[in-house]
Amino acid sequence: MRRAIHLQILIICAIYLVAQLATGTSIVVALLFSLAILFGLYSIPAAGGLLTAFGALNAILITKFLLIGILLKTLLLEPADKNLLAPESTAAVMAIGFLGLLIGTLLQRRLPTPRASLISDVSQARMYLALTIVFLVFGYGGYLIGLGPELAGEGLQTGGILGIARALAGFKNFAIVPALYFAWARQGQRFMTHRLVLAVLLAGLIAGIFTTSKLEAIEPLALYLLVGVLRFGIRDKRLWALAGAGVFYYAVIIYPYSQYVRFNGGRQGSLSERINVIREVFWLVATNSEFRQAISRDAGEKHGEPYLGDGILKPFSRLAMVGEADRLISATNQQQAWTGWETITWGFKLAVPSFLYPNKPIWGTGNYLGRYAGDLGSNDTQTQVSYGVMANLYNAFSYPGVFLGSIAFFASFYYVLRFFFKNPRWTASPTGATIWFLLLVALFQHSLVEESIAGLIASMSIPLVVQAIYASARLLSPYLPMIAGPHEVRCVPRVQLET
Repeated sequence: MRRAIHLQILIICAIYLVAQLATGTSIVVALLFSLAILFGLYSIPAAGGLLTAFGALNAILITKFLLIGILLKTLLLEPADKNLLAPESTAAVMAIGFLGLLIGTLLQRRLPTPRASLISDVSQARMYLALTIVFLVFGYGGYLIGLGPELAGEGLQTGGILGIARALAGFKNFAIVPALYFAWARQGQRFMTHRLVLAVLLAGLIAGIFTTSKLEAIEPLALYLLVGVLRFGIRDKRLWALAGAGVFYYAVIIYPYSQYVRFNGGRQGSLSERINVIREVFWLVATNSEFRQAISRDAGEKHGEPYLGDGILKPFSRLAMVGEADRLISATNQQQAWTGWETITWGFKLAVPSFLYPNKPIWGTGNYLGRYAGDLGSNDTQTQVSYGVMANLYNAFSYPGVFLGSIAFFASFYYVLRFFFKNPRWTASPTGATIWFLLLVALFQHSLVEESIAGLIASMSIPLVVQAIYASARLLSPYLPMIAGPHEVRCVPRVQLET
């Protein structure tokens, strides 16, 4: 590892330590958080660097758990342990968990895998178009099929074709990426304003509003901007303007809208009933500031003051996941009732096909843990609350569980992905391997941070779904017209990012 990387990591950790102590953070908490940051930052080069999929995911983990949260606390001149219910326990879980991430990342690299990736690279414009079509058809088709029984008044159902449909639905937002690559590979004048790209983006934004999910509503725009940055560079003023508009849209409209509508009819009833509720609430949120403030106050009364406070930063609480993890850790300390293997084996039950295990759970353990922590009422059996893998492992087996469990989980998780994809990286070569880098980051940048360990265990089957999508696109592509010229493989960035 280069000396410069060591120096950069040590400087960042020193800055965070001094910043925490200067704002009045407990010495113990500041040291433990700084150790967690140290281990988290070292896990990035341990995974192969920031431009590899695993390195990017490790960077996202440490950034969303600690780096952004502590930075914002420092800018507010607040201690990093303010609003934490169990600051020392939470800081210890973070330090132990990120040490486990570092060891698990190093361990998976020593395990044998096939020499070649089981899912090939993409380079032709026609294949990018085929992938766009397949992602759209499978993604939106899966979403509508999975939603069908609920819209028909039959309640939530799972298993069989519905289980497959829900697995495919998670890919619908990614269609914007191959659409952009298709426009890029054609070497035409239009890239981000290509008709296909704008149509796919608009469909994703509208679908996100209907799902009432904050992630679903903003993810298509985030992926759109990410590919734009890869082509035009991080300094492009147009992209910064669009990013600023996106942040405003999320904080002022999407966040309060999603917080309110999902619990007030946006996820119940027939299609027309849901649309009426969504339309009325979306208009109120967009035009009535008093309504938005009332939603914020109501959420505060239910869950207490969030880690970043009740001010303008509240919509970004998921960028400081240490506060979310703290609630489960504190509840575990108070109850002293370790859940043991129950919340771990739950994931293997989820992964088993329904025809083999008809009575398998429908959801992950987010709802179970939410009721355990007191964040949900006893009658709420559907809402999923996010705490992260490390808090989940602490709730199951205390500190030894965090250490050994983090090593075992992250080593296994990354090994399964590496078995199918290797560890795809963003590169300037014309092979187009970057699309799988973007796919893995898009699929797991949210779930790897927020999902319970049970949900992540079940998600290890995702490479098989991607294989089916890729095979379908390969079958479709010969029937599409030859759209690009002889330079279509030059789908490479104009800028080269540094590790």
